Amino acid sequence: MNIVVINAYVRGNAGDAALLSVCLRHVQEAFPDADVVIAGMEDAAVHPAFEGVRNIGSIRRYVADGTVTLPRRLLRKALLGLAGAAAVSLPRPLARTVLRVLPAEARREADAVMRADLVVSMGGGYVLARPGLDGYQNVFFVLLPALLAQKEGVPVVWAPQSFGPFPAAAQRRLVGRVMRRSAAVLAREDVSVGELLACGVLADGIERAVDAGFAFEPERRIDWRTRLGVGPDERLVGITARRWLAPAAQQRYEQELARTIDAVQATGARAVLIPQVSTDYLGDDDRVCERRIAGHCTSGPLMVDEVVDYRDLKGLYDECTLLIGTRFHSVIFSLTSDVPCVAIEYEHKTRGIMADLGLGEWVLPIADVTHDKLWALVEPLLKDPGPYRRILDANLPGYVARARSLPARLKEAV
Repeated sequence: MNIVVINAYVRGNAGDAALLSVCLRHVQEAFPDADVVIAGMEDAAVHPAFEGVRNIGSIRRYVADGTVTLPRRLLRKALLGLAGAAAVSLPRPLARTVLRVLPAEARREADAVMRADLVVSMGGGYVLARPGLDGYQNVFFVLLPALLAQKEGVPVVWAPQSFGPFPAAAQRRLVGRVMRRSAAVLAREDVSVGELLACGVLADGIERAVDAGFAFEPERRIDWRTRLGVGPDERLVGITARRWLAPAAQQRYEQELARTIDAVQATGARAVLIPQVSTDYLGDDDRVCERRIAGHCTSGPLMVDEVVDYRDLKGLYDECTLLIGTRFHSVIFSLTSDVPCVAIEYEHKTRGIMADLGLGEWVLPIADVTHDKLWALVEPLLKDPGPYRRILDANLPGYVARARSLPARLKEAV
């Protein structure tokens, strides 16, 4: 049996790396003798495998390759966009002729998905569109492997993920076409269900599921307290931040986080800035804004300023007493270690999943972050986390069990 896992991201994003790790484990649990390959955003020449599974690269990576000049990237997007649309629209013999002339990396993914027995689009938050031309091209290249697979009758499963927003009617029509023809569409929060319904996907074609990050359970490999110089009895408060807002608003967000860090450390706890994402891809490196936050602090927080393997980051969250988390998978990593979290929301996955767990009152939109609002949520948890933990203990076990249920659903899809 041949299985292709599409839309994999980069290992420098610890949340997406965890989702890929869990997805591969679930695929291999469902089909232990299958030949599995990854079509992802990492260059196969640099990263030929992930956790022992071969990476073949992807059309999406090829057209977005940051190592080539902007004019070449634009040309690649135009040519692959036209070729992809032709391959989807033309009769099979003509479509195969078009695909044969694709560049090698793009052809590898196209061949793999069209010859597969099952295509699994890993969990995450990438089936969306921003306003403008970039939104159209993102939706098209994310969906193209699934369109090619469906042309050959290959079942496609969308592992638990977020969907939307889709600001244009044409985007919604394309998403609706792909999802209606898929073997399983799993949405990880209610907002995504609503987005899919607006795309014309029938309610009985959407399954309400759980983010696979709740099933991520790596072994501990680092003694983080020794590494950070923190005593066994010292309280450690983790903070994750990211670049997201327009410059002036971003600066306010970072300064307000710094004020909260100072307040945390004034209680005798130690604050540590943790880079959940540390990659040059798209300039999305949390260490850059976290260095600025540290610079705004009166008393310097601890910092993890190196690239850390996604499995080892999970062990750091295990050591925390509390997390103030902007990156939502840092929140998931912490919750599964019974660590109370205040979540800063930048996409609808945050509020949706926290509400599922009965923790919706501990969510603050990123644009609304002030020290006073944050401290009103953080200070009570530092004093008495008991009520929060009781909610978590009541709701988390069932949630984790649902996160582990994908193998059975994959078997049903073929």
